[in-house]
Amino acid sequence: MPNYETLAKASDIRPGRGKAFTFHGRRIAVFNDDGEFCALSNVCAHAMGSLARGRVKNGVVTCPVHGYAYDAKTGACQTDARLRVQAYEVMVEDGEVKILQ
Repeated sequence: MPNYETLAKASDIRPGRGKAFTFHGRRIAVFNDDGEFCALSNVCAHAMGSLARGRVKNGVVTCPVHGYAYDAKTGACQTDARLRVQAYEVMVEDGEVKILQ
């Protein structure tokens, strides 16, 4: 059975926004895409910007530094197909955002 660990309350992450967390030594950005939650590595593969400071809309996370766009579920970069960030499996249970350990 998969083991999920709680990172935050769902209500702590505003719709359209992200928030950074440290999870087992890794910086992870968790996003609220109008009630759908997703998680990516917090570091943009292009210029190392903080993805958590960016925005999410319609399943796309946009880096605030240069506007590179990432698929919120897979981490694939839509701006440059050679780039990718780590994506994490997320679930929301009892109002808590949990990530697969």
